[in-house]
Amino acid sequence: MGGAGKARFVGHVKRQGLVALLLAAVLTSALLIGPAPSAHAARGLTTGLIDDNLFTSSSRDLWLDRAEAAGTGLIRVNVPWREVVASSPPQNPTNPGDPAYAAMSNVDATVAAAAARGFDVLLTVSSAPDWAEGPGEPADATPGTWKPDASALGQFGQMLATRYSGSYNGLPQVGYFEAWNEPNLSNYLAPQWAGTQLYSPVHYREMLNAFYFGVKSVQPAAKVVGGATAPFGDDRGQPFIPGKERMRPMVFLRRMFCLRDNLKPYSCPTKPHLDILSHHPVNIVKAPARPAPNPDDVVVADFHKVAAALRAAEAGRNVVPGGFHPLWASEIWWYTNPPNPIGVPLQKEAAWLEQGLYLLWKQGAQTVINYQIRDNPPDPNLEPRQQVTTGIFFQDGTKKPAYTAWRFPFVTHRTSATKVGVWGKSPVAGVVRIQQLSQGQWQTVGTLTAKQNEVFTSSIAQSGHAYLRAKVGLSTSLSWYQN
Repeated sequence: MGGAGKARFVGHVKRQGLVALLLAAVLTSALLIGPAPSAHAARGLTTGLIDDNLFTSSSRDLWLDRAEAAGTGLIRVNVPWREVVASSPPQNPTNPGDPAYAAMSNVDATVAAAAARGFDVLLTVSSAPDWAEGPGEPADATPGTWKPDASALGQFGQMLATRYSGSYNGLPQVGYFEAWNEPNLSNYLAPQWAGTQLYSPVHYREMLNAFYFGVKSVQPAAKVVGGATAPFGDDRGQPFIPGKERMRPMVFLRRMFCLRDNLKPYSCPTKPHLDILSHHPVNIVKAPARPAPNPDDVVVADFHKVAAALRAAEAGRNVVPGGFHPLWASEIWWYTNPPNPIGVPLQKEAAWLEQGLYLLWKQGAQTVINYQIRDNPPDPNLEPRQQVTTGIFFQDGTKKPAYTAWRFPFVTHRTSATKVGVWGKSPVAGVVRIQQLSQGQWQTVGTLTAKQNEVFTSSIAQSGHAYLRAKVGLSTSLSWYQN
């Protein structure tokens, strides 16, 4: 999502306000603190980063090294279709060696550098070239969005799966391919409606299926990610930004999966094909425990709605293949102040980031991706709401408190008057010490063992207010205030 899209979201949130409700945060699989119980049974969480300004630049090695040091497991790379192909269709669109794909070299370098460090890579395709857009494009449509040709997208997906199969030109294998970005926004996919009919989810389903078959024809074991919906939308005919329609994500997903408003399935002539469902539960400047004002919008606290729709589609056999499908939160972020005057204080962003990871994990997310690793350089020509300051590093390369929150997230929540649940992700293997601040000293109140980058859950006896933290080896989490 670009700065302009973020600006629209900020304005939308400020305009409507948020309902001050808190999610109950009760762990379902707590481990009692005792003689170092193992934490390996806790469900895992992969953290990822996206930053096309840096990861696809000449400084990619520096920033990929920093992403690795921060415990990141996945790098998301946008592949703007219209920018990596020639202005006319390739002669052999499924052949990665076609001269039309010469501009893919920069993506190649990023994929190779990420794979060399052991990262998983997610390639997100969007933005159709002019020759792959549909007829009747209005003059005000965003380039690359108008009725993209599903067949051509499928061929492009096949080319990508071939190029990154591990058997082409020395390039590594990529295992994750995402079909489009935020297709419920007209600045990525248009039109959203055709008269009174919901157009974008139906057309997106065709695009997704063609992409799925293209990728799978080369790499049957690769995972195709679908959805990638933005958190906010508008009612039909009432766009927040004139001329830029946005469909609410749950409206979009229900139509894509052929589900009624009560999530009961109806006959789906062409079922969506995907291995993983993704969504962007972006909160912008609000706490992760606060739900969106509209029930069909989805921020962090509402992620369970996406899960419910997916499980309903699985139960109704309205998604292919059958069986269980993982959920990814493939973009989250908060603006920070400094440097952005409309952002949240640095310590608050850090706390919200680790709480957001916990809440998304609790609601079923297996992967969470933050946008970006570093703040964009300041631009005097942009308003504060268009300045992207969502990184775990400042623009000058110094770490924000969010860096520690990302590398070693740790949160607590009260489960009773005398007990507190704890959740975290250990940056290194070893004995994790849960500590409480008492009379100016940190005292260990429980221990458990964890592997590197492993999620741990536990509970401790604790009444009243307290500052708590986790420590493993030389790594210490931020402190968490528990009331």
